[in-house]
Amino acid sequence: MQAKRLTPRLFVTFVVALSMLAVALSGCGKKGGSGGRPAMYTDDLGRKVTIKEVPERIVSAAPANTEILFALGLGDKVVGVTDYCDYPPAAKKKPKIGEFSKLNVEAIVAAKPDLVLATGGVQEEALDRLDELGVPVYAVDARTFEGTVSNIDKIGTITGAEDKADDIASDMEKRADRVRDAAGRARSEGEVKPRVFYEIFYEETGVWTAGRDSVISDLIRLAGGSNVGDLEKSDYYQFNLESLFRENPDVYMVGSGSMSNPGDVGGRPGWDNLKAVKDGRVYVIDEDLIYRTGPRLIDGLEKVFDDLYPGFKY
Repeated sequence: MQAKRLTPRLFVTFVVALSMLAVALSGCGKKGGSGGRPAMYTDDLGRKVTIKEVPERIVSAAPANTEILFALGLGDKVVGVTDYCDYPPAAKKKPKIGEFSKLNVEAIVAAKPDLVLATGGVQEEALDRLDELGVPVYAVDARTFEGTVSNIDKIGTITGAEDKADDIASDMEKRADRVRDAAGRARSEGEVKPRVFYEIFYEETGVWTAGRDSVISDLIRLAGGSNVGDLEKSDYYQFNLESLFRENPDVYMVGSGSMSNPGDVGGRPGWDNLKAVKDGRVYVIDEDLIYRTGPRLIDGLEKVFDDLYPGFKY
C-alpha cells in the first residue's frame, strides 16, 4: 500500500495538532487558577479579585485566616498579622498590622504584600481603602462548617498549596461525617434532640448568643442539637433573660471568653431553676474552636457533640 503523501495542508494540520497537545499537556497536574496566572477569584463578599502570581508576601487580617495559612505550610510567607492572631504560637512573632476591628492600612501597605487575606463586617472600610491603593485583598467570611472547608480549598488554590488544602479539607469532612453519623445513631437509640443555648457574653440585662446565621448555630445543628438562638436569623445578638427562662434549654454552652467555670452560671440569682443547671449540663468551650472558621473548627464540632451526647463515640 502506497504511503499517503504529506501535503502542505496536512503538514499545517499536523503542526497545529501537536501544538494543541503540548498546551494541553502543559496544564496537567495543575488545579484551579494557580497553574495559569493571572487568575480572577470571587471572594465571600462577592468582590472580583485578580491574583497575578502565586503570592510570596501575605498579610492576614483575621485569626482564622492566619490559622489556615500556617496549616497550609505558608507561615514563612506571612509578613503581617493582627494583634489577635495568637495561633499557632509562631504567629505571635509576626509583625503586627493593627487590631482585628481597626486595621492599620499604612502598616499593611508598608509590608508590601502581594495578597491580603481579610474578612467582612468591620473590615470592609479598610478593604475599600486597600483596593484604592491597588493592594490585592481577598475576603474570607464563612458562616458555616462547609463554607469553612470550601474557603480552605480556595485559599489553597490561590496560594499554590492545593495538595495540603485537599488533605485538610478531606480530613475535616471525614470527621464531620462521623459526627453526623454518631448523632443519628444516638437519636435512633432513643436520645432526645437537645435544645441548646450558647452564651457569648453575660450581662444583667441579657445574654449575647449565636443566632441562626452564625457558624456556632451551624455546629450545633451538625452535632445533632437544636439552637435556642435560632429564634432570630442574625448571627450574634442580645437574648432577653425572660425568653431564656421561658425556653429553658437542656444544655447551656458558654464560650471561654465569657467565663471559665461552669458553676458561675448556676451561681447567678435564679439561674439554678434552669433545666440545664439542674441537670449539670453547663459546659465551657474554648471559643477559638467555634468562632474561628479555620482548620480547628472540626475540633469545635467534635467538642459540641461530646457535650450534647456524652458517652457516644464517633
